[in-house]
Amino acid sequence: MQSGKTLSFTTVMALARDNNIPLMVLLAGTKQNLHEQTAKRLADDLAVERDDGLSPWELFENPRDTAAADVADNIRSMQAEGTPEQFRKATVVTVMKNPSRLDAVRSLLDKLSQYGVDLAATPVLVVDDEADQAGLNAAVQNDEQTATYRAILALRNSVPRHTYLMYTATPQANLLVNLADVLSPDFVSVLTPGRGYTGGKYFFQRHRDRFVRRLKPTEVTEALNATTQPPTTLLRALASYLLARAQKTSGRMSMLVHPSHTKDLQGIYGGFVTEVTAAWQEVLTDQGPDRKELVDHVFSPAYQDLVDGGASMSPLEDLLETVPHWIQHTRVRVVNSQADVNAGVNWAAAASWILVGGNKLDRGFTVEGLTTTYMPRKIGAGQVDTVQQRARFFGYKRSYADLCRAWLNGDTALVFEHYVEHEEVLRAELVKADTDGISLKAWKRKMLLDPSFKPTRKAVIDIDYFHDRIRGDRWMSMDRVPYAGASVGGPLEELWDSLAGAAVIDDRDGRGGNHNLRVAAPMADVVKAVLDWVTPEDGGPTRPAPEDVALLNQIALLLQARLDDAPALTVDLYLMDGGEQRSRTSRSGAVDLPTGRSNNYKGDDHFFTEAVTSFQLHRVMVKDGGPEMLGVRVRVPQALAGGVLVQA
Repeated sequence: MQSGKTLSFTTVMALARDNNIPLMVLLAGTKQNLHEQTAKRLADDLAVERDDGLSPWELFENPRDTAAADVADNIRSMQAEGTPEQFRKATVVTVMKNPSRLDAVRSLLDKLSQYGVDLAATPVLVVDDEADQAGLNAAVQNDEQTATYRAILALRNSVPRHTYLMYTATPQANLLVNLADVLSPDFVSVLTPGRGYTGGKYFFQRHRDRFVRRLKPTEVTEALNATTQPPTTLLRALASYLLARAQKTSGRMSMLVHPSHTKDLQGIYGGFVTEVTAAWQEVLTDQGPDRKELVDHVFSPAYQDLVDGGASMSPLEDLLETVPHWIQHTRVRVVNSQADVNAGVNWAAAASWILVGGNKLDRGFTVEGLTTTYMPRKIGAGQVDTVQQRARFFGYKRSYADLCRAWLNGDTALVFEHYVEHEEVLRAELVKADTDGISLKAWKRKMLLDPSFKPTRKAVIDIDYFHDRIRGDRWMSMDRVPYAGASVGGPLEELWDSLAGAAVIDDRDGRGGNHNLRVAAPMADVVKAVLDWVTPEDGGPTRPAPEDVALLNQIALLLQARLDDAPALTVDLYLMDGGEQRSRTSRSGAVDLPTGRSNNYKGDDHFFTEAVTSFQLHRVMVKDGGPEMLGVRVRVPQALAGGVLVQA
């Protein structure tokens, strides 16, 4: 988030021109403000306008087919042999992701043949910014196509020789669409943020207590129902921002107020901010009792909060001397479809901004110098990719991160905290796929995510997946009868055999003798054996039943994530009954693996160690002509539990 995606595809476009690709199409945003922001940054970074008038670029924003002749001239100049470098001009077309705009560009492309351009012989780069939004088919479950999805397909069909490059910080939807979908990705490249970047791990893990101010349910209710009086929590956030602005005397800074998706409430909050700051400006310039009350009840607590969070602050009274001046030089803008179209955000016009809005200020929109966020908005459907896109406070802020604060709905803060772990695991999986050269068509979708949250909107997904919580301190059984001819256990038994020399008799039942055997195994080795078992290299018969494969994949992913934090973790690996076969009856395709309690035996459920992951291996012979099989039971301690999603 806010980590350089635009710069990345700008660089790719520059490289494309260097490699004689004459035409690039950028699908940029569903909202006019986002499209304008992206187009402007692209024009600035590519230096489209040059003093000598001989630019190597020409940029067309949401063009009609009337621009076809100019585009064709540029393409021909790029393709003609002998054209001097100073006259070779690459074309960049930016277009919003809505059907009418996309259809207009497709019409332009179709018209190029009238001007001597053969698109079948012309390489084209198509970049889809925020590729998880709008362009995916949100009607897939009805076996239909949305208008925007159809328009993208038609545009792609107009350029037979093209690469379709997708950018997003939240790829859950792209990864979970049907693999047969033309927008299902073939390959992945994970971008690495530069030095000084502060993202989810920085704000919601390492410095959570300093950055996050959780709004209590009563405070959220007050904030979402405010009509005549600003909520107290908004006043705290405003005071924190103004003190931070007074402390950091140079550079642009801003505050984001995101109360709700409703435009009416956004308008009300715009009024609150304007009226409160104007009143404070007047009160702070007077030495009367009102000033003392304001300082004691609002500014002094905000100042102490910044100091307690590690910020190096000037004396409070020194800062309050300049706060009225900063208020005077702060621009307040409500950014939504009801706002004055002429009251936009010209960042160069002021050093201090307070933006109030909702959806127009989340996905893709860069809030420059964002320091303070006030967001009582609820999480809605709980889609983590949607909530994550509201994290406008991520970015390159390490130099002033101690001044940053976010007042968040408690549920929203919880989503961000869960997302940190989810993103770390997903990035690691994708980096491995990239490094190993694995096509995403063959990559098994696996994500660490609490099942109380959804990875993305259901409308775009028709792929089956399992999304469950691996609960702590309880046994889970992989007890389904595999297909006929299945092996006893393959890699899991091979792991046991390699460790058997160190095994001990676990006689906690008091029976003594060669009963249950236990050995401490490196968790990394157990995870590898599980993955080798559920995905045999030769496609042989060791694979367990499909439902158990999904559960074992979930457990393996969870434990692998825990290993990333604690590589020395071990597993208590048990061979129940010393490996003797147990005879079991199949009921509805599954068997009861554990031996229960009896007069002289506590039962298999008691064979585990507190706070240690336990794997029990059960050799089973299924009665009535069934196969010999290996049953596996797993118990994960509460401290390692979590939610996992895997592709079916």
